[in-house]
Amino acid sequence: MTVLLDEVGLDDYTDRFEFEAFRQEVRDQYDVSSDGGDFARYLAGEAHPDPAVVGLWREWLRDQRRRGRAVRRVRVLYGPPSRYVSYECEWAYPHSVDAGEDIRVLDLVEHEPPAGLIGEEFWLLDRSRAVEMCYDHAGRFRHGRTAEDSDAGQWVACRR
Repeated sequence: MTVLLDEVGLDDYTDRFEFEAFRQEVRDQYDVSSDGGDFARYLAGEAHPDPAVVGLWREWLRDQRRRGRAVRRVRVLYGPPSRYVSYECEWAYPHSVDAGEDIRVLDLVEHEPPAGLIGEEFWLLDRSRAVEMCYDHAGRFRHGRTAEDSDAGQWVACRR
């Protein structure tokens, strides 16, 4: 059964995993309040993100690591990085990696996509529960759409 999740429901759903939370990012731009204004500060040329914004995510990551759970992310690049992707790579990802997140970049600028790659945003939890992330054209989060067990097969294959 598919369930649509708002931001609160998404947080609750993605927090419930036993051994691995995997995130695939493909969008060039997001318009999300969770960056706490850091993207605007990045564009303004400031040197560092707001510690209060970064701190909450880092503490969540550290807590997962203490519990023996892995948090992994793949950023898929289909072209040169946008300003937002550069912000993620320069400001957000280093703090996340320092806190224990395993972040990889799949650069498809000069390479063919691997078989099974899905060109959409999603979370995959414990390799059996997926959340397709749905955004509007401006990059604002609309909802997450769940798929579990056999219905999550395409996201499981993509993660492999």
